[in-house]
Amino acid sequence: MKVIVVGAGRTGFLIAKWLSMKHEVTVVDRNPRILDEISYGLDVFAIPGDATLPETLKRAEVENADYVIATTDNDQTNIIVCSLSKTLGSPFTIARVKRIEYLKVWGHGRRTLGVDLMVCAAPLVAEGIVRVMEYPQLVFFRKLYGDIYVGISSSDIKIPWSFKIDDRNVIIATKDMIERSFKKSKTKKVLILGAGETGRIVAKMLSAKGKEVKLVEDNFKKANEIADELDGVTVIAGNPFSDFLWSEENLSEADIAVVAFDQDYKCFFASALAKEKGIDRVFSMVHRSSHISLFEKIGAISFSPELETAGKITAAVRGKAVLGVVTRPEFQVYALSGEFLEGTPLENLSGIPGPLFRDGRLVLPTPKMKIRKGDIVTVITEGGGMIL
Repeated sequence: MKVIVVGAGRTGFLIAKWLSMKHEVTVVDRNPRILDEISYGLDVFAIPGDATLPETLKRAEVENADYVIATTDNDQTNIIVCSLSKTLGSPFTIARVKRIEYLKVWGHGRRTLGVDLMVCAAPLVAEGIVRVMEYPQLVFFRKLYGDIYVGISSSDIKIPWSFKIDDRNVIIATKDMIERSFKKSKTKKVLILGAGETGRIVAKMLSAKGKEVKLVEDNFKKANEIADELDGVTVIAGNPFSDFLWSEENLSEADIAVVAFDQDYKCFFASALAKEKGIDRVFSMVHRSSHISLFEKIGAISFSPELETAGKITAAVRGKAVLGVVTRPEFQVYALSGEFLEGTPLENLSGIPGPLFRDGRLVLPTPKMKIRKGDIVTVITEGGGMIL
């Protein structure tokens, strides 16, 4: 399968890295230096140039491409690339966008703007934060497919199926199993630092759940603009690093803090400050996934937009057999359709076999077990490896 990835930034690099393990990948970027670095480290073709120009896409052989993935830092560029690719060929087009307004417009109809799939990190990260927030013993909780969830537990609580990677207790279970094994929190007060797209979505979701939400934004103009947008949320314009503001607004009374600034250095210091002020559970955006370990050292629970985006996009490219994928720096968990793998022994799959979901029940794996047509199979790979 031929895939063209436009944009060689951090997200584009991850997508190219994972897909090049099994597919023919061409990376297009305006910066020759970045392309040299990618070509040195990955088995990909590199095309320097502006992908919004037809001649650049033609050099990348867009007419033969199965997928075109536009993942530059500019939303408009990504949409133009997808639209132009549809004119020059017939690939499945995927656009990464940062502004949720584009996602809303695209959602009005299939293939709006020449884009077959549009991916925005903000709602993905926000949903992940709100979901795991309910379970104090989980530091990660994602829906894999249907009623199948993947979690990382901070304790060795007993659950039917779990495995350890890098000393992390990773579990795969149904929502019902999670609710029986882990107690929900009684969080009432939430502090959000930063009024970016993700911070505002989290504020809306939590306010709708009846939580008392305070949102602090250091840009006074921005804070005033969103005050009316966030009904039921207390929006505070001020310096989130000011001891006076913390004292004056009683910010340390929050049960949980969510840090959602646009820069990692702000997120890091705000997370450290929230921990120092006595807030036990702090959830933070980490824009550069290589920084995750730094945040974890201070006890912050990290969420990476680039991992969320790259995981969502690569799942869409991996074929009909892949129903869903959950991506972490240490591992990936796939949900596979038994319809495409009927009769295959679990031991023949590359990766660690997880539980099967057969006839609505979780079935623990054995090496000789053969996949049936109606099964949903879970498989774990370490370090972002691919299985299809």
